[in-house]
Amino acid sequence: MLPYFPFGQQFNDKMGTLSLTENERLVDVDERYQSEVALKQKLLTELPDYYFQALPGYELAQWEVLEIVLSNLVRFSPGQFSLQKEGNHWHWQNQLLHENRSFIFGDSSTLPLAPLDWVGRQVQEDLTVLAGNEATLVAGQLCFANDWCLDEKIGLPFWQIHAPIVSIVEPMLVAANKFMERLPVGRPVWRANWSVKLTNQLDMTSRHAPALKALFANRLPELTPETIGEQVYIRIERQTLTRLPRSGAILFGIHTYQNLLASEIAERRDAASRLANVFRTTPGEMLNYKSMTPFMPALLTYLDTFTLHSPD
Repeated sequence: MLPYFPFGQQFNDKMGTLSLTENERLVDVDERYQSEVALKQKLLTELPDYYFQALPGYELAQWEVLEIVLSNLVRFSPGQFSLQKEGNHWHWQNQLLHENRSFIFGDSSTLPLAPLDWVGRQVQEDLTVLAGNEATLVAGQLCFANDWCLDEKIGLPFWQIHAPIVSIVEPMLVAANKFMERLPVGRPVWRANWSVKLTNQLDMTSRHAPALKALFANRLPELTPETIGEQVYIRIERQTLTRLPRSGAILFGIHTYQNLLASEIAERRDAASRLANVFRTTPGEMLNYKSMTPFMPALLTYLDTFTLHSPD
């Protein structure tokens, strides 16, 4: 069952940010930790310059991300992670990966990789850094993105990152831009974003777009009310925004979760009705934006079979 299920009684076009309290994790560690971190390692080994990029001049922000992420892991999972500090001399232990690393905080020569690239290999999240008044993407380790990549976006300000801007999402982007301008230190937030996909492939970066479009075209005729439950996946992004105290940059983290539609319905009592309510009230332009329009009739018919037969 998905740990986050942002489906209510109707479509919501608001940004939907919530405060991240002291008792909530900034980075999640779940049963897929080892397999997903291993996948990140594989991708980064195969195409290191595609999945990690950083502009010069933002090393301080990278170190701040490292500090925040490691501290959060230790606080919430002390049995799996430990961090010992003697001044700037730090020693990191990751029991899940059987990894030990000593380094000098702030000295990149003591790490085998750039600070953001190294710490990104300790977590399932994609980690990106936005800096300046225009929230420019200045660094990122991005392995599991949904139809974008660093090659396309690095060095671009917030508005150009999202170009071309579809009218249906413009109000939310305006709100998001204003929100980031006002985001204070010590007040991280999170939100959930959803999509429906024909594969549970985590890496949906832009280089896979041709293959994913071909898959969509081939599979679409097979998506009937009788089969769609076993053929599509609910994909959730838990997105976090954290203001970094010294550099003033923002850490934008993305943790991707997926579950087969039929499995989610079997595991969550009201999943079918909530999904049907949201999908039925989602504007057509948004369904087009999310590439859901072609299979919506089959999807709604499938969901309605559960709603119609559910007990009062």
